[in-house]
Amino acid sequence: MDGTDPFSPVRFAVDPALARRIAEAGDDAGRDGEVQEFAGVLRRYAAEHLGGRPGCFVLTGLGHLDHAAARRFTLAASGMLGDVMPQDFQGAPLREVKDRGLRLEAATARYSDTRQGGNLHTDGFHRPGRVPDCFTLFCLRQARRGGALVMVHVQDILRELRDRPDVLAVLSRPFHFDTRDETPGVPRTVRRPVLDFADGTPRVHYLRTYVEAGHRREGVEPLTPEQVAALDHLDALLAREDLHTVGRLRPGEMVFIDNRSVVHGRTPFEDGEEPAGGRLMFRTWIATG
Repeated sequence: MDGTDPFSPVRFAVDPALARRIAEAGDDAGRDGEVQEFAGVLRRYAAEHLGGRPGCFVLTGLGHLDHAAARRFTLAASGMLGDVMPQDFQGAPLREVKDRGLRLEAATARYSDTRQGGNLHTDGFHRPGRVPDCFTLFCLRQARRGGALVMVHVQDILRELRDRPDVLAVLSRPFHFDTRDETPGVPRTVRRPVLDFADGTPRVHYLRTYVEAGHRREGVEPLTPEQVAALDHLDALLAREDLHTVGRLRPGEMVFIDNRSVVHGRTPFEDGEEPAGGRLMFRTWIATG
């Protein structure tokens, strides 16, 4: 698949007038019965579709929202599922995912600042404290070419590792992940396993570049040959197209993805010289428990 077709998991069409009310409701949302009914439906979709395969669902019918209203809707809908988490040490609850002319190899660059593809990962594992249970992406503008979502479910990873207990054992032990932040007083790394079974449900934390950067930090032990081999094996699995779910979000669509069980990335994208600007997604992180 090249990702040129619309993304096609479970889809939920939102009435345009209701979407606008949700974006405008603010503190009055609790007084609007239809908004509260929508929140209940959204929570039901999350319970039904985030806990198992494919670990995601999509809201549609939001293309009439402008930049400001789309931001407000993204935050409001995210807050209906749980606590919207800060995405940086300054506490920003929403991040604009767009090309900022950076490369992932730069010390403080994040995947969300680049137009690079591949590098399948989960979100928020590089920050101290709680890792988001799920995250959202609202597509305000899509790229001229590329930028399709690519997802692999942790159950498929574990199935492929049944005959490699050595790899599974290494990935279940902690690694150092770079926090991508040089602010004084901010930790330079956090330690987490790539595959975590602590709460009885398998979850995954990963971005290879962050692992390698973390183990290059002063005072951190280098990756061992066994760790490198295990990460190489995992990367080979994540590169297998038969394990991929691929598709492009359309402008005005918002995807909810289980960050505990879905490793995701995108295909590289090109924006060209669009007068309205290039590919732009609004992202939130959500703690649901």
